[in-house]
Amino acid sequence: LYAFPRLDPNVYEIHNDEKLVQDLLLQEKILVVQGTGFNWPHHDHLRIVTLPWARDLAVAIERFGNFLASYAQ
Repeated sequence: LYAFPRLDPNVYEIHNDEKLVQDLLLQEKILVVQGTGFNWPHHDHLRIVTLPWARDLAVAIERFGNFLASYAQ
């Protein structure tokens, strides 16, 4: 299963979603796919696989939230 969440552009100024996912992978070791990789026209979505165990997803989501709290482009 997959999720395709939207990052609110009023909160997160993401100008390059490919850079965002690369930075997330390098800094937090979390792999997601940028929305533009699926021909989404805006830089405000990510594709997330939701098959891992719930506890693993909870940890990854918390780390992703911490990453976004200090991320700027």
